[in-house]
Amino acid sequence: MYQSTNLSFSSSFTHRSLLERRFRPRRPPKPLDFTPSCVSSDPNSSDDSIDLSSKLVSLLKAVPNWSDGIKERRMRQKRSLYTHENWVRHRSSLRHLRHVSSSASSRVILSLIPPVFFFTTVAVLIAGYNSAVGFELLPSFFPVLRASPLPYQLTAPALALLLVFRTEASYSRFEQGRKAWVKIITGTNDLARQVVSSVNGSPGG
Repeated sequence: MYQSTNLSFSSSFTHRSLLERRFRPRRPPKPLDFTPSCVSSDPNSSDDSIDLSSKLVSLLKAVPNWSDGIKERRMRQKRSLYTHENWVRHRSSLRHLRHVSSSASSRVILSLIPPVFFFTTVAVLIAGYNSAVGFELLPSFFPVLRASPLPYQLTAPALALLLVFRTEASYSRFEQGRKAWVKIITGTNDLARQVVSSVNGSPGG
């Protein structure tokens, strides 16, 4: 009664090759390799880059380490109280020449060398870049670096007030230390005088 019929998905309007292409199982996609061709797999190149970066870091740390070593060496020196001869030498008219000749060993100047060296290097690089752009040594799409002086003009009064307040605070701390030292000396003298008077006033003295 029931006849077996073969169903076909094709018709007179559909080409058989299109159906075979549509129902054909897809192949798994090939894994993509995102390794850039310019990157070398040689481990020696990575070692060379690490050595170069370490040398650059050591070169940048040379100046701060040198100044820090001299400052710490000066801090370990023994400082005695000023005597009359020291004050006469300090008020001498030739003290300016002595200060200029000893500038290389000044802790203040040595503490300023690293930031001054850094900002000077940045300024030299920017000036060299702008000069190269001005002389057309670089392509035309490189811009000239410019900065507005308005932020510096606006922050200059605040910076000046900050320096003044910091100087006054340092002087006040110095004055407090001097007063504390005078109290210690006065208390020590009073204690010594009481001890001497008690020893001299004792019956067996």
